[in-house]
Order: sequence, then C-alpha cells, then structure tokens
Amino acid sequence: MSSYETTKGTSPASKKPGRFRRFDPNSKVIIGPLLITPIQILLLVLLVFPFMLEFFVSLTEWQPIYGDIWTALGQVFTEPIYQGINYNYLITDEPRYLDALGRTLSISVLSLCLEFAIGLGMATIFLKTFIGKRVFFTALLTPMMIMPVVVGYTWYMLFQYNGPINQVLGWIGGYESGSGGVEWLNTSVPAFFAVVITEVWHWTPLFFLILLSGLNSIPANPIRAATVLGASPQKIFWTIMLPNMKGVIIIAFVIRGMEVIKLFDEVVLLTKGGPGTATETISVYLYKLAFLDFRIAYAGAAAFIVLIITVVLINLMLKPIRYQLLEAR
Repeated sequence: MSSYETTKGTSPASKKPGRFRRFDPNSKVIIGPLLITPIQILLLVLLVFPFMLEFFVSLTEWQPIYGDIWTALGQVFTEPIYQGINYNYLITDEPRYLDALGRTLSISVLSLCLEFAIGLGMATIFLKTFIGKRVFFTALLTPMMIMPVVVGYTWYMLFQYNGPINQVLGWIGGYESGSGGVEWLNTSVPAFFAVVITEVWHWTPLFFLILLSGLNSIPANPIRAATVLGASPQKIFWTIMLPNMKGVIIIAFVIRGMEVIKLFDEVVLLTKGGPGTATETISVYLYKLAFLDFRIAYAGAAAFIVLIITVVLINLMLKPIRYQLLEAR
C-alpha cells in the first residue's frame, strides 16, 4: 500500500480516537449557539417567571392589603385549604365568569365570520382593475390603523340616541329623530350588536389584506386551464381559488382570533360592559375583578383558565396546517 493511499484512507479521528476535537471559537457551528443562548435564557426567564408567579398567586387568596406576597405564596405549600380554591369557585359558583366567557366566544365567532365574509368579498373585487383602485385600497386599510380607544369613542358618538346612525334609520323608517330610535348602548341586545359592528368595522381590513395577498399568490396555470375547459368564474372560485387559500384563511382566523378574545378598549368606551353585564367580555371582567375589586389572586386564576382555553382553541385551529407550517424545506 502506498503512502498516498494510507494518508487518504486515514482520518485524524481514526489516528487519535481517544482525543476530543479541539475547541474552535471561530467555528460557525459553535459561534451561533454561543451568541443566541444568553438571549434565549433571558427571554425564558422573562416569560416563565411572571407566569409561574401569577400561577402560584392564583392558588392563594392574596390581595394587596394583605401585605407580603411571598408569605402568601408559602401558604400554597403549608396550608392545603388554599390549593385550587379559586379555580374550584370559578368553575362551580361564579356564573358571571362563565357568562363572560360565553359572551366573549359569541362576539368572537360572530365578528370573525362577518369580517371573513366582508373581507373576502372586498378582496375578490380588488382582483379586477377599476378606476381609483389605489385610493380605495388605502381608504379600506385606514380603520385598522386607528387606535382602539379612538375607534371606541367614535362609535360611542355614532350610537348615541340622537346620533347619526339613528338619524339615518329615521330617514329610512320614516320617523323623526329623537322618537322611535334604537337605544343602542342602553339595551342589552342592541348593545351587543353595537360592539360587534364596531369590531367588524375596525378589523375587517386585516382580513381583507391577508385574503387579498392569498388570492394574488394562487398559481395562474390551474385557473387558465379551468377557464379553457369552460368552468364558470363561480366554479373556479369555489373549486380552485378557495381550496388553495386554506392555509391563508386559517392564519387569518388565528391572528384575529387571538386579538378578539382580548377585546377590551372598544367595550369600555362603548358600554363599560353594560347595560348590567350584557356586553361584559372576559377582559373587562378580569379588569374589574383585579383593579376595581382588588381580588388579584382570584383574577389570576380566571386569567389562567382563559389562557388554557385560548391555547387549546388556537392549536385546534392550526391543526389542519401544522405539518405545512413545520415541514422542513
């Protein structure tokens, strides 16, 4: 065997199998994790510690007037009577909490369905060319750029008994302003729909933008082939375009779903959760519980249940496209 063959067939590892590889600080395999690890540890601490603290507080009956929070945390391990008492009470003896959850779910489902339908309709229209398309595009995106507080106050003025909405309804219905108008913010059912209308107006542009980008990303060849074969525009839309947008539609629902569950600003500005608790969403309920009633631990337990429900729902929504999102390229 030649010296060339011996050198070629022998690696450094086979020559010295018992030795470790020398540390090279300039190696790309090493320097990346070294730079990222401290930030990951910091983010982990910043994310996990508040959640863990709030969870253990939720197992107690601590309030700010009780003093030291660490003494209250010690009760979790020394006095079994405190363990889970808030969770048990919320689920079994707190109808207001369950009502707020159900109301939030109702507002969310109705708002998301309307936003999707209107947004999809507008996105379909914008696939065609028409005069003033860029101006209308900018105008349609404007509502979602406005702060929720401003949106809430604006619609609060519009929904007044003598406001513009009742005036328009008076012209349509043939009655004078100030008589026969709808008590939008002082009656349970109209107040509920006032919140939904405000939310739909505010966030339909987001659905429109996401769905329009999805429609424009559909390959043109299947559409051309279907057109040549004589398929109608309606059939092309329902059998080719919409199925190709499944991932985009799910992502749009997930993004908006996570936001609408946290609905707070518009409700506070419009109705403050009233009349009574007719429009009290879970966020408004938690705010009143924590900062008006000062039941911090109780509010923490309620928030953790909401967190678990939200995580489960979002994961169920993402299930049809999970493989597509996580598949390695």
